[in-house]
Amino acid sequence: MKQKYYTFILLLLSLSLSSCYKEIDLDKYRTQPKIVINCAISPDNVIMASVTRTWFYPESTPYVKLPHAKVDLYINDEYVEQMKWEQYNKNDHSSASPDSVFTSHITPKEQDKVKIVVSAKGYETAVAEETVPRHVPILKTGYHNITKRPNTDVTYIDPDGNLIEQFIYEIEYEITFQDKNETSDFYALTTSRTKTYSWGEDFYQNELQTTDPVLSENINILDGAMGFDGLDNHSFLFTDKQISGQTYTLKFKETCKENPDGSTISIYLYSLSQSYYQYILSIQKISGSTLEGALGNLGFGEPIRVYSNIEGGSGILGACNISVQKTTIHYKEP
Repeated sequence: MKQKYYTFILLLLSLSLSSCYKEIDLDKYRTQPKIVINCAISPDNVIMASVTRTWFYPESTPYVKLPHAKVDLYINDEYVEQMKWEQYNKNDHSSASPDSVFTSHITPKEQDKVKIVVSAKGYETAVAEETVPRHVPILKTGYHNITKRPNTDVTYIDPDGNLIEQFIYEIEYEITFQDKNETSDFYALTTSRTKTYSWGEDFYQNELQTTDPVLSENINILDGAMGFDGLDNHSFLFTDKQISGQTYTLKFKETCKENPDGSTISIYLYSLSQSYYQYILSIQKISGSTLEGALGNLGFGEPIRVYSNIEGGSGILGACNISVQKTTIHYKEP
């Protein structure tokens, strides 16, 4: 029986590993370029938008800016202004990212409906509309139960050949907030840490983990079991499906690779528009940091498309409102 089983497996492998060659004329799949709008708005900044065009796979310049585009801004259905094109990083001629942006003089307010209309010669007009979500304050933050344990993933040896033991510090946090009851709400949670050294101040992000049912809403149990880090291990995306209208305390754990004493952690709670939430979630999945994304990239699962809310074009007009609280860590070695 075993022999028949192994023969069947070998047959399947031979079929899956066989290869063939075929020339494909990519130009026959070329489509008309579309306008791409990428814009994230919040009450903390003036409205800015990157405007480029889609590019065909064989092209060597993925970011083709459209400086002569007409970008009209509307707030609550009223025309406000034509946004102005500005270039930055003028000395950077790489095409790794856009080097220009259209700017306005307007800082949106909570619940403002923002619409951007982009037109350019030779392109279909692109329209995007989004509403700035309400601010959701962090009511309380706290940390406790700092655990020190050996870091078995890193080995340091001094010049004399002595092994220097390294440690990991795990800090448990709790943050409390009040969800709104009338609407479906979308959130992101992330952190950053600052620590002052003799040579200056350093900013960095540490790995975050959670078993909280709300924070782990988008974390598949198979991701960790099969070596995928979920939503990049530095942030959480979640909704109010389980806590609508409730005051809720989120619980998560941060892993530090050095003594956290004296460092300051900033905890950011983002209230996201639904479109922005869906866009970020699709980006995280398609990056292959989840099992679903990896299977899609390999052709073994349903392909994941990057979410877009741009009519007549591509990209995203997202909106968020940010609440932040800072906490200084005090810790004495046991």
